[in-house]
Amino acid sequence: MPGILFLFMAWGVWITATFILDKKEPLRLPAAMVSLMLIILHPKTLTISFFQIGASSFILMCSAYLLVYQGTWLKKIYLFFSVMIIMFGYVGFYLLELYDPVWVLVDRKFLLSIGLFCIGWILYPASIQYRCAAIVIGSLQGEVFLSIFLSKWKIPYTIGSNDYLDVFALTVSAFFTVHTAGKILLAVKRSIEGKFKGKKQMVH
Repeated sequence: MPGILFLFMAWGVWITATFILDKKEPLRLPAAMVSLMLIILHPKTLTISFFQIGASSFILMCSAYLLVYQGTWLKKIYLFFSVMIIMFGYVGFYLLELYDPVWVLVDRKFLLSIGLFCIGWILYPASIQYRCAAIVIGSLQGEVFLSIFLSKWKIPYTIGSNDYLDVFALTVSAFFTVHTAGKILLAVKRSIEGKFKGKKQMVH
């Protein structure tokens, strides 16, 4: 069922933000509100001019812009070029699949997620906030380009469809999984180093 991966991720975020995160955590309320809105609006679509856009994707785009609008001009310029790279990569993948689907040997959702994960990590190795925002903005702008391109052949295309949301869910889940694993490994490393230092001090 298209969109099930996205719903699973959104429910996970809502449960974590509502019941697990510390009430003093500044991102707790925004995360809970946005995830709940995404779940409620998931089956809805908006019509803007001749575009059909998934309501959840529209919320994602707005949230991504809010995450990065306070950045410096240098960060915004870098974000602009990052978004262009992601957009062209996203559109290029889709057009290659459209014209020559034989080379897509694995489910396109996984291939596209892996591609977005690699590009996002290369462009933003240190900031998971900008990494996620760039992926959302770049991929959804790619969706807009595809909608315009396919409309010339009267092919209907919903921007930010359930299939797109599954790709987004897989990509962001991979980001947070690797990010969390890195933090755990760093904590374990520091703990081990602390124990070694303590033993050395006892010996001396």
